[in-house]
Amino acid sequence: MILSMKEVTYRRQGKNILENISWEFEKGQTWAILGLNGAGKSTLLRILTAEFWKSSGDLSVLGIQFGKGDIPTLRTKIGIVGSFLAERFPTDLLAEQIVLTGKYKSSILYREYGQKELNEAIDMLTSIDGAHLVGRTYASLSQGERQLLLIARSLMESPELLILDEATVGLDLLARERLLKHLHHICQLETAPAIIFVTHHAEEITADFSHVLLLKEGKVLAQGPKEDILTTDLLGDFYGNQVELIPLGEERLFIKPKLS
Repeated sequence: MILSMKEVTYRRQGKNILENISWEFEKGQTWAILGLNGAGKSTLLRILTAEFWKSSGDLSVLGIQFGKGDIPTLRTKIGIVGSFLAERFPTDLLAEQIVLTGKYKSSILYREYGQKELNEAIDMLTSIDGAHLVGRTYASLSQGERQLLLIARSLMESPELLILDEATVGLDLLARERLLKHLHHICQLETAPAIIFVTHHAEEITADFSHVLLLKEGKVLAQGPKEDILTTDLLGDFYGNQVELIPLGEERLFIKPKLS
């Protein structure tokens, strides 16, 4: 079991931000979380990584039960990618140096390192089709290239779980598609981690994802195999409006609202 949540609630200032979340993520599955702005997606991720602490309910991640297990050890097993990380790194560092910071869970290189360690970072970049970034400064990279670096960085400690928190935010169309392609490469790795991909664009849910969770106003509206969740009825309830599903090929869908 990758994670198990049973009736988890998170309250802040007397208000339920998440309410009675129950979710089981089993090995071999890949999950996408679809939610609109303010649905509680980022809060849910912060609870999974113990940045926020649940107010009630039972939660275990990667076999570690919250309240009883070793949370610092758990954090070393989780890789996180998000646009919020992109501005935390010194702009004069080289791409492979940024990737290497993933070994230390830091935004700077505060330990001594040599060519051996840099070669590990270069190999990681190369494994996800990022060899062309080696030797370039962080300042010279586009936002899409920076996101690719963050993915490589997150894989440096061979995490058991990789979380991508709206990693395509701010990317143009081509950069987004490149990022999804890189994610596909990761899914094909022999050592591929379990993946949670958070988005508010259904067309980003590719064939690499087996399951979908719909999060609305802090509650789970539906969850399960992708083909059972991405339906006109459920998505109509999710958006509060009738929708049309337009196939894009390769198991991807575009959701078009039916406006009167």
